[in-house]
Amino acid sequence: MPSFSQKNIFMMTALLIILISSVLAFNPLKVPQAPENSTKTNQTNNETNQTQIIVTPTPNPSTTPYTILNKQIPPNYTMGNPIDIDLLNGMTVIFIKKQNQRASIRFTAQRSGEVEAITINALATEGKPKILFGLQEDSNGLPSGEWISETGTVQIRNQGFKTIKLNGTTNLTEGRVYHIVIEPAEDPLNGTAAVVTYRANYHAQPFNHEDPDIPWQDSRINTLSFNGAKWIDENLWPIYVIGYVDGGFEGQPYSLAAPWVVFGSTYVGQTIIPSSDYRIGKIAFDVSLKGREPDDNLYFQVTDEENNVLANGVFAEANQLTTWQTWVEVSLNSSILLEAGHIYRVCLYSPGAKLQTAYHLYGHEFCFQKTIGFGSLQHQLVTSHNGGKGWEENSDADAIFKLTTTD
Repeated sequence: MPSFSQKNIFMMTALLIILISSVLAFNPLKVPQAPENSTKTNQTNNETNQTQIIVTPTPNPSTTPYTILNKQIPPNYTMGNPIDIDLLNGMTVIFIKKQNQRASIRFTAQRSGEVEAITINALATEGKPKILFGLQEDSNGLPSGEWISETGTVQIRNQGFKTIKLNGTTNLTEGRVYHIVIEPAEDPLNGTAAVVTYRANYHAQPFNHEDPDIPWQDSRINTLSFNGAKWIDENLWPIYVIGYVDGGFEGQPYSLAAPWVVFGSTYVGQTIIPSSDYRIGKIAFDVSLKGREPDDNLYFQVTDEENNVLANGVFAEANQLTTWQTWVEVSLNSSILLEAGHIYRVCLYSPGAKLQTAYHLYGHEFCFQKTIGFGSLQHQLVTSHNGGKGWEENSDADAIFKLTTTD
């Protein structure tokens, strides 16, 4: 882990206090790392005689499933990753305190295949409770009550991803709705278990195998709770991953909503390798102030794989923003053609802002399985710590952003 951090991380004590109140607000700080499938291109800046490092994802079909569709994209179409569009950033939990309490993660299978593993995100707010979970069919929106898979038991200590392996044959069918049901594995329960979810009510799986440039809409995805008498739709975006025997995955793998700081020479945004050619006329990000009003405005730029600036300008004036999250969208003076298979970076920066009075750009991170985050490894959150001369892609995270196409 680098010595410099970009985001603030709460102490575990504070985390538990927030969880007990049913709302988590994480602000972790992590410098994004380059993806494994990358090349580092050293370039010399003749004016400063310093070496720049531009970290560039290298398409390699044998190791990374880059998808090039070349489909026709209509004008005024929203590309990008607008997950958490209602700005309900942060996390919450579904508690399992008693023997008759349950939780369920409902989802629509993206693919057909034999399931090898199931992963959820959970923690213990007290004690070391044991829980079990497995798969059930859907019955009018609710779990059927009959297991279609083996169940696995885990003892929860710390917060994190919990995985069970399935030894028997459990097949899912593309387009059918299923439930991951979580319940106590002991009586009495030795403590309190908590299934972690997002506060947002978003109906999507981030990775769309049909078009990586937009999330995969899943109208049935949700988190449910059972209070001992009835099931309740909680309208919370779940965290889960289904692993298949053939090595494929699906699900919602992010486990943290967080802000990245934008100030000085620190630029933050998104790297994009489009699957189709399209022209963009507008860009939008989810942003706020970190605290006091910065000494400089917030700016944007769009660059290509050779670091040529294709567009730039003022994204927002300092006095237009507050510490509350908001969507900001700007129109480009001239539209930009993004070509399929090429690398582009859409970033925000503020040279005159200080760390204490920085801007925030919001995103999602800590993927259990990076290949099913937004756009798989074609799209990644990106940072620069030298004023946009060199870039570091973070395959573990994605910004919350929108691109609007034009003629």
